Amino acid sequence: MNRKNHLYSLDLLRGFSGYGVAFCHLHAFIYKSIHLEYLSLLFVEFFFVLSGFVLYPQLIQLFNNKNNLFLFYQRRWIRTLPLYFIVIFLVSSIFDEVLGKDFFKYLLFIQKIIPNFLSSDYYPVAWSLSIEEFFYLFFPLILIFLGKNNLIKKVIILFTIIMIVKFLLADKVESDFFRTGTLFRFDAILLGFILRFFQDKLFKFKYISLTLLVVLFFVFYFSEAYIFTHNEEYITKISFIILLQILSLLTLNTFLIFESIMKIKIIKNFSILISKQTYSVYLVHIIFIYFLEKMQFSVFNTVVIYALLLFIFSTLIYYFIESPLLKMRPKLK
Repeated sequence: MNRKNHLYSLDLLRGFSGYGVAFCHLHAFIYKSIHLEYLSLLFVEFFFVLSGFVLYPQLIQLFNNKNNLFLFYQRRWIRTLPLYFIVIFLVSSIFDEVLGKDFFKYLLFIQKIIPNFLSSDYYPVAWSLSIEEFFYLFFPLILIFLGKNNLIKKVIILFTIIMIVKFLLADKVESDFFRTGTLFRFDAILLGFILRFFQDKLFKFKYISLTLLVVLFFVFYFSEAYIFTHNEEYITKISFIILLQILSLLTLNTFLIFESIMKIKIIKNFSILISKQTYSVYLVHIIFIYFLEKMQFSVFNTVVIYALLLFIFSTLIYYFIESPLLKMRPKLK
């Protein structure tokens, strides 16, 4: 989206989700909080729908001009790969995994391509990045193949087919892989793409969305014990994924309500700032958790130090690594 059509409320959602994942993982990994580990699943899900939503204009430009295909790849890969490669090398060094088999699986984003492919899942957050990267690779080609007539109908049919195939395979894989498998989650990003097409119509029901969001969040929250104890049952696998997707869709649609307050400069600037930090926060927070776990500070001190480390390092990473790379990206025609 160009700046004229930029939705700053989605910057807020992006930053909120990134820091949400980071702080949930802090308590999940150091303090073994199952409750916050459960909540982190929802924050990660937000990223998928948000990705499909904000990539929609670029994908339509690609759809209208096939010459944009390799420009799209360049834009995505320059944005996502360099920093990921730096971080995966650092994380692998910490766990003494550099040049090991699992290191190359992470490097090529294939660690979740089949169940139990990793010997050691030492960088667990990478599963969502694998889904994103393979979506960037395959979906533009699918768009071109679909042709120009009735595009959105064809995308909805594709979404439906993916869901049906997933339902048929649900009994054949464990619940964790059903949620995190690389080729199992394209539907979540497609959902954001479809939402972007119907944005104006759905936004008319924003207050209904907000009401449903509150109701379903309580369903999500109070279903935790049942989900964990029945996670391998067929109906639980299916219903949990559907619940995550609906919550993500409703959250994004509801966050658009905040667009009206983005005229307040301090709120707008704060949203832009944390949005810029999000990718590095998501990538590096595991490193800080690893070292803080060894320090054995009090909970309060750990949280404060963690927040400062995330804020300072993610800001520096953005301005000294990400921003120069973003300036190198070619423009779509």
